[in-house]
Amino acid sequence: MIDGDISDIFHVSTASINNLGVMNMKYNPEIPRAHYDQYGNNEWERLEKDRLGELLYHVHLDILKRYISNSDVVIELGAGAGRFTKDIVTMCKSLVTSDLSPIQIEINKRKMEELGLIHKVKNFMILDISNLEDIEDHTYDIAVCIGGSINYLFDKEENAINEMLRILKSGGKLILGSMSLIGALMYYLNGVLYEKGMLGIDATEWLFTTGIQDEEHYPVENKHYAHMMTSKELDALFEGKQVKILEKSSAGLFMHSQEETLCSAKQDQEFWELLIKKEVEFTKLPGTLDCGMNIIYVIEKL
Repeated sequence: MIDGDISDIFHVSTASINNLGVMNMKYNPEIPRAHYDQYGNNEWERLEKDRLGELLYHVHLDILKRYISNSDVVIELGAGAGRFTKDIVTMCKSLVTSDLSPIQIEINKRKMEELGLIHKVKNFMILDISNLEDIEDHTYDIAVCIGGSINYLFDKEENAINEMLRILKSGGKLILGSMSLIGALMYYLNGVLYEKGMLGIDATEWLFTTGIQDEEHYPVENKHYAHMMTSKELDALFEGKQVKILEKSSAGLFMHSQEETLCSAKQDQEFWELLIKKEVEFTKLPGTLDCGMNIIYVIEKL
């Protein structure tokens, strides 16, 4: 067939297009720093203000509980206001928590003080995960980087992976979270359709193909520039590295039921408890990996 012959000669894979887009978009730390400085206390409230946030929280918490022990020395990267800091610090032997945003770190400190946990946190640091030069090799048992810090790095994504692996001990684990392209497109499709009216079909196709919001191709009004990822792209970041992928999970599957339905579900306590249980269970199925709001990988450094 003609189509087959042409694709054999001219076919460019989606992964190749994605990689090209990522390499062309340069990481600017001031963009995510300014975004989260301005976001302020909203970052603390993000996982409790709606039911989607609750779903995300329970899936992430389940993974943290299963991989962090009371003998582990842990670093939390991109910790934000401390929504998971308060949990991690009770699970491990020692915790350093960090973020790119000084405002988020100050909020984190304040929240830990309010909760009576600040004495358990060894240090609060301002760190950029693309360059952890102030941390020695083989320092930590666990590095936690969940929520989507990796999504702001563009051409520095692999730098960050290498840095996070470098600071881990042999046998140490990286718990990494990313915003999911496919899950986000499904959930926010109405918004994408609206933006198509402003930006045009070429910009929309760019977003579907690369997952990239940037100034040149997909200039969103809030300037929240990011690279939402697929599991295939996350796999590619670990290719050729001395690691073992221990677990892959989605998070936020039942978000597609929409907030009104989830709020009704929570009014029935036994139903809500079952829903949370099944959210955690179903997010481990291979067929659901790209269908939630987040993708989570647990990586062991060999």
